[in-house]
Amino acid sequence: MKLTNIVLPVVALIISAFSVQAEHVSDPSLVAKGAKVYSENCGRCHNARPAEEYTKREWSVVIPHMRAKSHMTGKEALAVEAFLDSTLTADVRSDNQDSNKDTVQRTGAELVAAFGCQGCHKIQGEGGALGPGLDTIVADKGEAFVMKKLVDPKFNNSASAMPKYPMSDADTKAIVNFLKGE
Repeated sequence: MKLTNIVLPVVALIISAFSVQAEHVSDPSLVAKGAKVYSENCGRCHNARPAEEYTKREWSVVIPHMRAKSHMTGKEALAVEAFLDSTLTADVRSDNQDSNKDTVQRTGAELVAAFGCQGCHKIQGEGGALGPGLDTIVADKGEAFVMKKLVDPKFNNSASAMPKYPMSDADTKAIVNFLKGE
């Protein structure tokens, strides 16, 4: 009887913890916050690692360990996990996204916010400093370079910490147009 009184609440707690995390992974504002914390907190001591360097299971061990060392709050750690999780299945979600033609096309500004780009990049004076500023990136590097970088972030730098996000051709074009100021 006593064992049941202990085991059942523990199992319920574990199940609820996973369901809460699953809800947060789809929250774009949490993903954006996680990108910023990852850039500013993790990037302070480490060269920011691409999310693909570890599996989701490995990140689930790393994040609590680093949470204590870096003095992250529980919400910040959850945000970082949501950000990393948003990048781990990019190839799979990209294939699924292309097959669903009924989705409404988001604007470049909405996509930049959803992907947390300002966690690492400055846009209009706001954002992180891990990656280059994006205000003049299209003028400086060209539209073709930026489109290729969005599709394959490691094409010109295999050590790039920029994650590969699930996006369609229309998404990349919308982001480029946003960065051009259109």
